[in-house]
Amino acid sequence: MPHRFPLSLHPLLNLLLSALLFVSAGADADAFRGRILKVQGEVHIINQQGKQYYLHGSRYPVREMDTIVTAESSMAVVRFNDGSMSVLKQNSRLRVEKTNWLSHLGGKIYFTFRKVFGEPKRVRTRFATIGVRGTTFIVTDENDMQGVALKEGQVEVESPQGEYEIHRQKEMDEYEAFRQQMAQQQQQLADEFAQYKQQTLREFVEYKKQFVLQANRVIRFDGRRVDETAMSAQDRQEFESFENIAGEMLQLFRQQSKAHRDALQQQQNMDDWLDE
Repeated sequence: MPHRFPLSLHPLLNLLLSALLFVSAGADADAFRGRILKVQGEVHIINQQGKQYYLHGSRYPVREMDTIVTAESSMAVVRFNDGSMSVLKQNSRLRVEKTNWLSHLGGKIYFTFRKVFGEPKRVRTRFATIGVRGTTFIVTDENDMQGVALKEGQVEVESPQGEYEIHRQKEMDEYEAFRQQMAQQQQQLADEFAQYKQQTLREFVEYKKQFVLQANRVIRFDGRRVDETAMSAQDRQEFESFENIAGEMLQLFRQQSKAHRDALQQQQNMDDWLDE
């Protein structure tokens, strides 16, 4: 005859089971960080225990401490639930850390974040920690090439140790450039043009552990040396390439990000009005 619990214990057991299910579901929800929306070629996920899962379709869930890996001639588009999207090109690795943290482990990865208030999100690389509040940029770490190209917004770049030696090239203002050009009128046209090109850029050197990178600028890393220049046509083509991969998914992300930003601004305006 099967053992039966006293009827008086049934409500207590039901309560305990419900609590266990609630905690389990809550833990799983906390660990869930986003979904892979698109894959091409060979893409797999390595979880926290080191187990590999090869992806054969889209909408695959991504959880905390998962590492997304793309092979040769492969790519992946990932949408995170904290308001960011990433596109991984071939031979790239991206690890999903705790909330508000991503780790770029290699390759070339496109990031776009919607605007946030409060604690910034961060992308950690081997050569810098990047603080983000809403922006679009590409991080490269491949073939002895390390750098960040920023399309819009701004990011805070912090050294993992020691100070950077920052070399910045800035274009001279139009008036100063005009004066330089007029001063060279007595020279031959070819020599004047060559010298004018050389003098339209000035280099500044600073030593800082942390600095802000502005839109349409690019930084390259060589150890602790950082070279900052204006974004080139090739850099812009790189952004177009990534954005073409994401296609309509990126357009939808931007529409939702704008709606989110407008709602936050309205709330902020209301809070300011109530405080007056």
